[in-house]
Amino acid sequence: MELSKEDKDFLELYSDSIYEKPSVTVDAVILRLVDKKIDNYRKLPEKKLQVYLMERKYPPFKDKFAVVGTFIDLNNELSKTMKMCVVNKIGLEDYYYEQLFTFGEKQRDPRTRVLSVSYLLLTNQNVNLKNGAWFDIDLVEKECKVEETDRGYKVQKEISITLSNDNLKLENELTQVTSKENLSLTNEVIVKNSSIAFDHIKIIYYALNRLKNKLEYTDIIFSLLQDKFTLTELKNSYEVILRQKLLDANFRRKISGLVMPTDEYVGDKGHRPSRLFKANPNWNKERIGD
Repeated sequence: MELSKEDKDFLELYSDSIYEKPSVTVDAVILRLVDKKIDNYRKLPEKKLQVYLMERKYPPFKDKFAVVGTFIDLNNELSKTMKMCVVNKIGLEDYYYEQLFTFGEKQRDPRTRVLSVSYLLLTNQNVNLKNGAWFDIDLVEKECKVEETDRGYKVQKEISITLSNDNLKLENELTQVTSKENLSLTNEVIVKNSSIAFDHIKIIYYALNRLKNKLEYTDIIFSLLQDKFTLTELKNSYEVILRQKLLDANFRRKISGLVMPTDEYVGDKGHRPSRLFKANPNWNKERIGD
């Protein structure tokens, strides 16, 4: 929109020096699905969800792992700063991304008031990254308390998230409190104990929930897979992210219209050939404009 003369006159006299300014970062939660090797050749490889972390070289939290991030560049858009960050720091160029959430608790960074604009990034197991490490994600809801109130309810969940690889095991504990009072719904996630820097385990938890929720109404799952896949591989991918087993009938209903068969088959020793499928790019076309 073009500025009016009144706007331009105002801006000539305007100074933002009277306002306090926080620091701002962009932080990227990078996830992928990988096939884990198993000893029994008759069994198909198991899927595992992983997150990519970097070890901090400087205080605060020197030598602790953290998600990939940087302070913003005032001359670039947030998303462009994030893209430059992941390509320069770890060499990531091929991925799906979307903005996740803005974290701004007063005490989240011991240096000063720092806001984090976080992003969810999805890639596949064939990318080669540098300066960091992949960690398997194991999320367990240990306890859930439900309390009814006069005007609604309160649900408190105790959650553990273990991030591990061949060298390290990082334990983290969160509490999530969801409160409903009349028409108002609030959700608070509290970091009780964490082995990674800042509040980054909370950012990872938000990313995992975003991914899980979007499986229900989008084709986001294909950003984690190769171009062609078997239905068994697709089903296992859903189950890992949803953290639950799916009945075959429910799975077929879920993917109805999402995939297209190809004329190719794949077969390994100990398994009969399986047909390969690919994502249907037009599955959601009829919804556009509704």
